[in-house]
Amino acid sequence: MKPARKIFATILAAVTIISLLSATSIFSVSAKSGDAPNPSGDYLLFTVDVNKAEAGLAYNFVTFKTINYMMEEGDKVEYDVWISMDENGWGFVDSQGIADVQGQNFRDSGGADDMGVGMHPGQDMSEYAFEQWYHRVIEIPDAYWGKELPVFQLSMHATSEELAYTGYAMYDNIFITDSAGALKLVIFRDAADWDGTTSDGPISNSTSKLECLTFTDEQLNAFKAAEEAKAAEEASREASKAEAEASREASKAEAEASAEASKKQSEEEAAAAESAAEDEKGGGDNEEEDSNTMILIICIAGGAVVLIIVIILIAVGSKKKKGNEEGGESKEKKDKK
Repeated sequence: MKPARKIFATILAAVTIISLLSATSIFSVSAKSGDAPNPSGDYLLFTVDVNKAEAGLAYNFVTFKTINYMMEEGDKVEYDVWISMDENGWGFVDSQGIADVQGQNFRDSGGADDMGVGMHPGQDMSEYAFEQWYHRVIEIPDAYWGKELPVFQLSMHATSEELAYTGYAMYDNIFITDSAGALKLVIFRDAADWDGTTSDGPISNSTSKLECLTFTDEQLNAFKAAEEAKAAEEASREASKAEAEASREASKAEAEASAEASKKQSEEEAAAAESAAEDEKGGGDNEEEDSNTMILIICIAGGAVVLIIVIILIAVGSKKKKGNEEGGESKEKKDKK
């Protein structure tokens, strides 16, 4: 092979590999519902003007594309959405004319995304999509496998008590993917995926307009700023959570230390009281012993005194008796003389 051909073949191979890698990157989408990346390029803007004579339901479905797609096991509907209304009913998709299924539509399929928000537009995804981009992944239920999805719709189904107001939802990157997240059908990614044709689905107390627009630098900067603000808020929330947890742990440790100190003090006071009680008891015993000793001494002393008195009385009595005897003898001798 000539050098020029070798160089050409090498370049061609490199381009082919890069193209395959790029295609893999482009046609691989997220397989989990959650935050969507900042958008770029074109998007669909679905604006609905609600005008009710009295409080109640308003809904609006617009068909924007015929797809005639045969649904298969493992298929999923994925799209990015941003809604302007903090209420139920905004940011949903639907389809009409599905044969042999309940209601012949998508909204009654019972399918739901990973956050538990169902297909029916009467539900509420504002927690995830209000003024922020949200990526939805909805697994198509088995009752729909083998059925044809004829058209694709955007839908609004709100129950606000307001009688007249305007809301809108932005849609981007609407795909059907397989169980592994590989792309099977592009429904909308940029302006080339929609010819501008629409037809009305069911409508009540509302009028709508669907446009394909391109994100401006101002919008993209605003989305980026919102994303950064959200990240900062999340970081602040996590920091506050960590600080609160640290404060709780410190308070817990302080309370445990205080309880331990109180317990130790109580034990010391109890020990001191017990010792004092023992000392008091011992002192009482000593006093009792001293009292008993004193009584014994008094008794002994008293006995000794009594004994001495008795001895003295005996001695005195003996002496007196002897004197009497001697006096009697002397008298007797006198009488004999």
